Amino acid sequence: MDLFSYLAANLETALTIVFYALVIILLVVFRKKFEFQAKIIALYRTKFGLKFINKYSEKHRELIKILGYIGIGIGFIGMIFILFIIFKGAYALFTQPNAPATMSLVLPGINVPGSPLAIPLWVIIPLFFVVLIHEAGHGLVGKANKIPIKNTGLVFFGPLAGAFVEPDEKKLAKADDVTQFAVFAAGPFANFLTAIVALILLSLIFIPLVPIPFAGNAGMLVTPIGFSAAEIPEGLPAAEAGLIPGATYTIINNQQINSTIDLVKELGSTVPNQTIEIGNSTHMYTLTTAAHPDDPTRGYLGVQTLQTEYAIRDDVPHWIYHIVRILGAFFFWIYALSLGLGAFNLLPLGPVDGGQMIRLAFKRIFGKKKGNTYWARLGIFLLVVVILLVIVPMAKALFF
Repeated sequence: MDLFSYLAANLETALTIVFYALVIILLVVFRKKFEFQAKIIALYRTKFGLKFINKYSEKHRELIKILGYIGIGIGFIGMIFILFIIFKGAYALFTQPNAPATMSLVLPGINVPGSPLAIPLWVIIPLFFVVLIHEAGHGLVGKANKIPIKNTGLVFFGPLAGAFVEPDEKKLAKADDVTQFAVFAAGPFANFLTAIVALILLSLIFIPLVPIPFAGNAGMLVTPIGFSAAEIPEGLPAAEAGLIPGATYTIINNQQINSTIDLVKELGSTVPNQTIEIGNSTHMYTLTTAAHPDDPTRGYLGVQTLQTEYAIRDDVPHWIYHIVRILGAFFFWIYALSLGLGAFNLLPLGPVDGGQMIRLAFKRIFGKKKGNTYWARLGIFLLVVVILLVIVPMAKALFF
């Protein structure tokens, strides 16, 4: 296979490589315009968005301050919740061999080993919006509480782009505790509010109409026509029989299969060493099931990441379907990333928002010296846990 054919067959991979390469090249070419920290973090300061922050924080000062106070309570509740998820995931990681990953790197276009999510490259667009909303939350609450906002800007963590708001740190440090808590919690709270809005739009508009990633719905604009498997590992029955990743299959043992739900029902009583016929209108495959890795009494085809395939209804214009599908996927990722970014930033870990909230709380409870000591120890402990939660599933996927 020549290079052109390979790239055509792997377009997503090619675009991902080109995109990240271009970002790195631009960072190198315009490096003098950036401030670099720890060699891999690049900051580009601007005044973009300051007029918006100044205008709306002044116009809606009291409302924003009230939302900031609510955000403090939501922030501490969210912190408790994310700590519960982290420790539960850590326990499962070492007690359940096949436990799913609790945390994963968010790298659009790159299939992170061990991650349950495959994030397309275009998701970098909603990710950037979510980061902007997070930082705007900090800026609006800070300015509403008369903390000057010095700069906004772009931040690059290696090739990954984000945004930041830079308040006057000296004036923020001199503000009362409630103001500081409100400013720290404002970013995650803004993300949670965004997630609620996105969920409402998904529930009322998009889920009733079109399939949404990971929602398991169909929608009035489509008809289910079968199922596909994104992954068919080598050495297992499906691969040995010749099944193809991404192909649509509609028949199992002479029974019409329109969805993954039909598939589960049809194979619910399958046992090892059972002959299965699977295929579609053009080709049928015969395979012998293996023992399921989680339950030796159950049959196993060796197909992974199953999804229902759909056809657009004949009475629905294709352009309408595609617009609604794109918007639905966009708001799904706004919802998912808002929850993820907001929750992660509430971890009482070092420089992130939750870490700053705990630092301030420990300082008031234990005094400045002891508070900083306890904060640092907690941060180091949580950093180790987070690294394990990210690295161990990746290692298992790569080497086991």
